[in-house]
Order: sequence, then C-alpha cells, then structure tokens
Amino acid sequence: ANYAWAKKEIEVMASKGIINGTSATTFNPSADITRADFIVLLARALGLDAEIDDNFSDVNPDAYYAKQVGIARKLGIAKGSGNNEFRPNDKIERQEMMTLIDRALKVAGKGLAAGIDADLEGFADKDMIASYATDSVAALVKSGIIKGDGTNINPLGNTTRAEAAVVIYRIYNMLY
Repeated sequence: ANYAWAKKEIEVMASKGIINGTSATTFNPSADITRADFIVLLARALGLDAEIDDNFSDVNPDAYYAKQVGIARKLGIAKGSGNNEFRPNDKIERQEMMTLIDRALKVAGKGLAAGIDADLEGFADKDMIASYATDSVAALVKSGIIKGDGTNINPLGNTTRAEAAVVIYRIYNMLY
C-alpha cells in the first residue's frame, strides 16, 4: 500500500521525537499500532506527566511504555480492559483510540467542543460505534482530528501506525 498521504505527518512527528520507527530505518506504516505504543505517542505529544503509584497488572515495570501507561492510568485516560489489565500488546480499535484522545485532551486542559449525532451523519457505519465511544468520536470528527475515509469512520478497525501518526500530528498542530 502507498502511504504518501501520511509521509509528511510521520516525518514531522519523528523529527520532534514523538514517534519512532520499528527499527532505525523502518517505520512500518501499514502495521497495526499496539495499545501501549499509542499511549506512548499520546503522552509524548501532550507532554503528560504524573506521579505513578500503581500500574496495570500486565504492564511490566521495565517495559519501555510502563511510565506512559502508568501516567495515563493515574490521570484517568486509560481505564484498562478489566481485571486491572491493560493488554498493552493488543491492537487498538479506532474507537478506543478516539476515546483515549478525547480523555487525554480533557485532562490536558484542551478539551474539544462536544460533538453531536449530526457530526456523524455522513458515515455509513456510524451505528457500529460503541455507546461508550460515541461522544468522543463525534467530538473528534467535529474538531477535524478524525476525518474517516469519506464514507466510513471504521470504529472497529485496528489503528495503523500511519493513521496514529496522522492523528497525533493533527492534535499536535491544533495545540501548538
């Protein structure tokens, strides 16, 4: 697949140290991003910090993402998947990504204007959005952070590394 649509955003976020490749020379844009890696990007882009007193039971304290996941937990951004677990290496659905972004922006004092159902009207798959995510998805669409593919918002699809880079870039540009 061609990822020219994300090239600029990937390069800018890499130059600012917010996003890294999967190796020194590879970005792997088509790969699905993990839940942990997305939290790392979000925390870096927003400069999130907090004293961590606890973390999810399945987050190894020595993992490169442990600090950011702990911060996201402490600030109420990441609520986990139940049973005190975060599932850091699982793929992240697009609606989960949008919910995390919405919560993180609120915590950072940069909350978005609330979206309404009408903001989702143009998407054929809007009824697939989980009830917990609807308000966040609508707010991100209204703000222009999320655009969908013109027809669908793909809430249940996994987030690719390219999509994550573009969304983080849009947030970064909106804030700074």
